[in-house]
Amino acid sequence: MKQLFKYMSEPRDFFEEGFIRLSQPSVLNDPFEAVFCHKSLDELASHFDNPTSWDPEFGELNFSHYVDLGMHHIGVISFTENKENLLMWAHYANEHKGIVAGIAYFPRSGCIFENLFRADSLVNSAWGEEWSQFDGAPKPVSYRKGLRYRNDKFDYDYSNISAEGADRILYEVFLQKSDEWIYEQEHRVILRLEQSDRVIIPSLSSINKLSIKNRVKAASYSIFNPDNDSCVINLFEINDDAERTAVAMELAKLSQNPETIYLIKLSSGSINNCLIGLNSKITKAEVQGRHACSTGYLDIWKATKNMDYYSIEFEQI
Repeated sequence: MKQLFKYMSEPRDFFEEGFIRLSQPSVLNDPFEAVFCHKSLDELASHFDNPTSWDPEFGELNFSHYVDLGMHHIGVISFTENKENLLMWAHYANEHKGIVAGIAYFPRSGCIFENLFRADSLVNSAWGEEWSQFDGAPKPVSYRKGLRYRNDKFDYDYSNISAEGADRILYEVFLQKSDEWIYEQEHRVILRLEQSDRVIIPSLSSINKLSIKNRVKAASYSIFNPDNDSCVINLFEINDDAERTAVAMELAKLSQNPETIYLIKLSSGSINNCLIGLNSKITKAEVQGRHACSTGYLDIWKATKNMDYYSIEFEQI
């Protein structure tokens, strides 16, 4: 088992319903996210059997163009190995007023999500599910100073690139950050936004495709608010994979608006801890949510200040 942690300013409905945000590039706090060397990637791709990739909307593209277009359809969930980092408690847990959720990952027994949507043949460039990078597994971030592919383009094994497709490259650029972030000890789940279980959009009118807009407005899986035109779309309630994919693809196009929120549901068994911050007023009862407790256990701890060192400890409550 790999124990990971998620810093949060407040629990919201995380423990009650299990939803966690897939953060699109427009809401990430580092402007260097997914930055890569286009020239070096094109040079690398020239050594592949096929230096181009096929996109169902834009046709044949070189790898760097494919990544440029595809990166806005990517969502990131950031976890860490460290539950005691004072900087992260200050930055990501509302100055120690928030919480840290503990996430258990069992590599051999499945992913951390309740029911990960896999429509790989429809939205990915990989040959099939077995080759798709977007499998929901947390992967450690690589920290370095140089841009991806500029100095290291031949340091990786691309012998399966024909089967993995350009999504292999798209996935990789989200797994590198500058070495100045190394203190975060970050592990990332990288998924396509089309795999979301729930999408909250600020305005239904922002959906360009009229047939999808009308379908969403009238569907039982949507909660439409006519007062402000906002809409909550529960994609996990759509039983037909083709319909779910069609709707999800349109909703993914709204990702450059940071007010669009993409959520995915964790399995109850993966949520195994809650650590309440030093300055938090959150109570034990507030985090004993229905979803997280449905497997029968959720360890809850309260942070305390170590008076001998600049560190925190935890007492079970």
